[in-house]
Amino acid sequence: MRGVWRLIELRVDKYTYPNGRVGLSDFYATFEGCDFIIGPTGSGKSTVLKMVNGLIPNFLGGTLEGKVRVFGEKPNPRIAFFVKQNPEEMITSTQVIDELVFPLIQQGFGWGEAKREAEEVCEELGIGGLLERKTYELSTGELQLVQIAAALASKARILVFDEPFANLSRKNVLKVIKILRDYPHLVSEHRLEFSSFFEKTINLGLECEDFEIPEVEPGEAVYDGLIELREGELIALVGDNGAGKTMMLKKIATEMRKLGLDFSIVLQNPSYHLVEDSVGKEVDLETAKEFGIESLLSRHPQSLSMGQMKRVAIAKAFKSKILLLDEPTAGQDCNFRRRLLYLLRKHRKSAIIATHDPYVAEHCDRKVEL
Repeated sequence: MRGVWRLIELRVDKYTYPNGRVGLSDFYATFEGCDFIIGPTGSGKSTVLKMVNGLIPNFLGGTLEGKVRVFGEKPNPRIAFFVKQNPEEMITSTQVIDELVFPLIQQGFGWGEAKREAEEVCEELGIGGLLERKTYELSTGELQLVQIAAALASKARILVFDEPFANLSRKNVLKVIKILRDYPHLVSEHRLEFSSFFEKTINLGLECEDFEIPEVEPGEAVYDGLIELREGELIALVGDNGAGKTMMLKKIATEMRKLGLDFSIVLQNPSYHLVEDSVGKEVDLETAKEFGIESLLSRHPQSLSMGQMKRVAIAKAFKSKILLLDEPTAGQDCNFRRRLLYLLRKHRKSAIIATHDPYVAEHCDRKVEL
């Protein structure tokens, strides 16, 4: 890694969100700039990262009892560049090149110098072909790579990433990890298979359980269009970022709608699917128990973490016989990954699943590669 930096120190007795919910308690840790944070969904990983760049409590409010220091200073965004879990929430420009130069322009760089820096980072990351694209034309994985590139180009002293690998192919994840070695960084991530590439792993209480996934013999065809899908069959739709998996799901959804089939689609951003003012209005109690979200029934869906929102959106979709799921395990811990497969098999759902998750793909009946 380049440069010399002092430890990031967190001594958090308790942090309480403005709504009164405790986000983190009794958390004491030091980070040295190549750290991998794991934990169950909703365990406080994102809260830790937001403390490192000062979003908590300076922007989000709430009460922080304790002390956080980054390189011996109070946290602020100039020191730590924070990349959120949902890349769509980070976008500020319609042009990819504008998105990448924006952090440098804010620091006083001229347009030409900022553009050169951005182009160099994109070439290193292998996304130079996206520079002339519109941000709204990109897939979620491509948007994630653009936001990672913006962080790399930002010149921040430490880069802080919340689920940066969630929507990336393994090839792109390994490319990002290789580049990150030259930068001080913190990564919160559920894809545990990449933890060995980091110097230290901090576990906020994750224990992977074992689910016995029942076997199901697929029945008659329930849909025969762009892909043939049988009753009880799970199909993994795989391919690199930008290959067209989400577009394929949307086309299939259009065909199924015309055919009058009983289906639900869950896209990568779960907030699109949650419209009620409580989780209990979105999901019935029995389904909530199966998904392990019964404790969230009184909460407003938009107040949940991204991972929790996704679980609610998928649980809501389970009322349908056919499911179209776009990266359903992105941002989810190992236990939900297995629970989802168990529930799909238990209820004999027919599903087409766009995924970069090798565990999910291996447990489907077949793969369709784009």
